[in-house]
Amino acid sequence: MSTFTFVAGRGELKLTEKFGHQAFATSMFDHSLTAPSDINAVPFDKNPILMRACAECSDTHKRVFYRRLTKMPDDKDLLYCITETRGDCGGFNVWNKDFTLHSTYEDAVNGDNAWSCPNNAFNYGAPFDGECSPSGARVRNQWTVLHWSTPPQYNVGYYVNMPEGTFITEVEPVSDSTLRSQGEDDFVSEDVGNDVRIGGRVRLDEDGKIYITGSGANIWHNNDDFQYYYKEVTGDFDITVNVASFDNIVNSNAKAGIMLRASTDHDSEYAQALLSGGKGLRFQSRSSKGNWSYNAGTFDPNPHRTNVWLRLVKQMTTIDMYWSEDGKDWTQGGSITMFYPDDTFLLGLTVCSHDANWQSEVTFDNFVVNSYNFPSAAPSISDAPTSWDPNMYVGETQENVEYIPGSTQVRVKNDAGSGIDGDVDSFFYHAFQRPGTSAFEAVLSVDYFYGSDGAKGGIMVRDGTGASAKNTFIGIYPRDNTGVVTQSRSTEGGDTVRHKSMYVPNNKAFVKLSYDGSGAMVAQYKAVESDEWEDIDLGRNDLTFGDKVTVGVAVTGGGYDSYVDFRYSKFEITDL
Repeated sequence: MSTFTFVAGRGELKLTEKFGHQAFATSMFDHSLTAPSDINAVPFDKNPILMRACAECSDTHKRVFYRRLTKMPDDKDLLYCITETRGDCGGFNVWNKDFTLHSTYEDAVNGDNAWSCPNNAFNYGAPFDGECSPSGARVRNQWTVLHWSTPPQYNVGYYVNMPEGTFITEVEPVSDSTLRSQGEDDFVSEDVGNDVRIGGRVRLDEDGKIYITGSGANIWHNNDDFQYYYKEVTGDFDITVNVASFDNIVNSNAKAGIMLRASTDHDSEYAQALLSGGKGLRFQSRSSKGNWSYNAGTFDPNPHRTNVWLRLVKQMTTIDMYWSEDGKDWTQGGSITMFYPDDTFLLGLTVCSHDANWQSEVTFDNFVVNSYNFPSAAPSISDAPTSWDPNMYVGETQENVEYIPGSTQVRVKNDAGSGIDGDVDSFFYHAFQRPGTSAFEAVLSVDYFYGSDGAKGGIMVRDGTGASAKNTFIGIYPRDNTGVVTQSRSTEGGDTVRHKSMYVPNNKAFVKLSYDGSGAMVAQYKAVESDEWEDIDLGRNDLTFGDKVTVGVAVTGGGYDSYVDFRYSKFEITDL
């Protein structure tokens, strides 16, 4: 068998999980020992060979060699047609036109002693052999369909004439939920979850492509099932990958992309940039173990695309998602706050078919993992999508404020500026840029707030970072336990107007600002104990912004040499 690589099988001859569409195609047509030098030539100068071994078949059918005569269309999966269907693959796997059968490898390579079929007719209801034989006599029940429970033949294997391990190698799967001993740069393969009935596999080729097959019911709600190719890391990273192809899609909710995950538990917290099977791009997350997943960014530039570039940038507790058509010009798709225990997590690639009984295959290319040196005056990533630093001081802020990311929450303490009021502001701002015409929603969970009389902390949408810029704010005003407040400055340099205040116990609440991209803005809040969002008056809700708008967490002490201790465990910006 040294001449051959196993690509599919069942029973005692199933050595591993079946190759996917692209992994098989490159093995057969590009890297087999008899691959044609020109795939578009008619006829081929050499012909790739597929061998079928069958343990209980008749002597003439224990080994049969399939000689391919023609190119296979890129959108047709030859291995799937041969092993899982009965037919001629839509007219692209026709006997004596697209292939011939032979009894020995030498005959197949040379095209000698091709098999004959009864009445010169191949029976496409009997996959691979067609009830044909060396003599032309009909030989029945020598075929199989891999997913059938009781086919005529059960112990069957298929092999391409590419020496094993010469171009494509398989990543050894992890047998349990613990990392095996690995080198610093080693990734491992694992089926995550409880409903992965067909095991996934990861295969690597010498050109740098990663072929991942995966089944799994879903990555959603509070339970995930998928194939994961990952390694354990600590710190900050910039990860990019080209999803070069997405094959064998049976559900529009199939998923493939980059994931940062706390563990391989089925309900672990995670962040994922993904391409779906038919619903466009998503930035998806689960903020805490056992919680429900949510979309932190949803956009469909082309819902039915099967390739795209994806990027995740983790900087401390902030994870930004980007996508690109070419891997050069990046568009931001969302930003979230995520806490990993001890800042340690699993970084890798995922595939989920959204069907536990079906495997999708994804080809990833240009998978690059760079460490991100943060904070830094000059980030180390040469092609970073932006030099924007999310932590800043607006106005004449005293710079002894402390921004402290923790394992479960972010803390802003000490002096944080003289106020968010009047016609000039002074505060600490943890913010991100968005297009001024983009629709989005920002949500913040305020867990604790203690401060001087003028202290405020909450969500701000601001027309730039100037001290007198127009803005809208919803947050907590702890003075006299006031609770949630809304205010805005409608013009550059104008006065700030307070609109509404609502009491919430202990100055703890969820607050939310929604903006439709054309001027309409809605503010909402809910107390920690409540399940329902309440609208709160925002005064003028027709603010419009320039090309760029900042969205973030604004905190001020309300006076020079003031003190503030503001803590939050969730801040998310989601595209609408």
